[in-house]
Amino acid sequence: MSRELHYDLVVIGGGPAGCAAAIAAKRRAPTARVLLLEKGTYPRHKVCGEFISPEALGILGMLLDEDQPAVAKALAIDTARLWIGNSRVELPLEPPAVSLPRYDLDALLWAAAQTAGIDCISQVAVQEVHGTDPMRVGAGSREFTSRAVINASGRWSTLSPKPPTGRTEKWIGLKAHFAEERPPQSVDVYFFAGGYCGVQPVSAGAINACAMVRADVATDLNTIFGLHPSLAQRSQVWIPITPTVATSPLIFQAPCATRNRLLLAGDAAGFIDPFLGDGISLALRSGMLAGQAVAPFLEGTIELEAALVAYRDAYRKQLASAFSRAAMLRRLLSLPRAVRAPLVTLARAPGIAQLLFRATRQKAVA
Repeated sequence: MSRELHYDLVVIGGGPAGCAAAIAAKRRAPTARVLLLEKGTYPRHKVCGEFISPEALGILGMLLDEDQPAVAKALAIDTARLWIGNSRVELPLEPPAVSLPRYDLDALLWAAAQTAGIDCISQVAVQEVHGTDPMRVGAGSREFTSRAVINASGRWSTLSPKPPTGRTEKWIGLKAHFAEERPPQSVDVYFFAGGYCGVQPVSAGAINACAMVRADVATDLNTIFGLHPSLAQRSQVWIPITPTVATSPLIFQAPCATRNRLLLAGDAAGFIDPFLGDGISLALRSGMLAGQAVAPFLEGTIELEAALVAYRDAYRKQLASAFSRAAMLRRLLSLPRAVRAPLVTLARAPGIAQLLFRATRQKAVA
């Protein structure tokens, strides 16, 4: 194993959470040597609804530090429409969200990290982190040493505990872009027995279809489209633009902000129901909180344990409630139709839908 240079901070995972963590730490501790490692390359497609909430837009603007054409030209999403059985609930989004493909978003954030003075290395898959002073980050034949490590490597990696055993349900995620003539500027979510599918425009003539479904119900998008009558009718004219990408397993459990003296950000800390549109926002927010929490340690003003405690507290106060809200809504949507119907009727009442939507949102980050 070849020994690489020593760093003050190593961030594992170059997605939104990892880039946000690296940039936030570097800005708060400008003299620190920060390394960002990514197992793949950018740009590339990922399973994602590609919904950038108003909260996430503000954070994105701070991270990119300038008006990026790709963000400025992103389509505005001013309405959310939910199809639950035969009922439809419509929610105005004020202020509006935007639709931005991960193909563009991840590449923008990776470039912003490089511009910030962070050493960014792609195609490096980390297998282990061990030691304490310094920490040793093993990646095949390479090893990096660091004073602190942030794990933003996603839900399941070699750094994560093994998925829980004994579960009877296996959930998978699938996504692809399709051509659709003049799609509405709304995020549309179709719920059906065993999952749901979100559809939103990514350009004036294309949409992103992203689904979460039980593996025993469907394993391909065409089958999923047929599980809801309105979605089946709409998808008849769609023409594939990108290959389908998939991810599994999707497992919901309580978030964990730190483990083994590592700060966890993004899906490495906790996976949230995609239908809330909080995924990218949580990734950016948790990454920024992790970077900000570890920065005083990098500057030598606190110990690492104090940084871990600060991050756990900030994560619990600012982000953990999103997971409890998601779990509550997941339970409501899984109720029998006869029980669920009155709730859907109530949600369609004037003003109630908007109140419910606001209850799921996060406050803007400082």
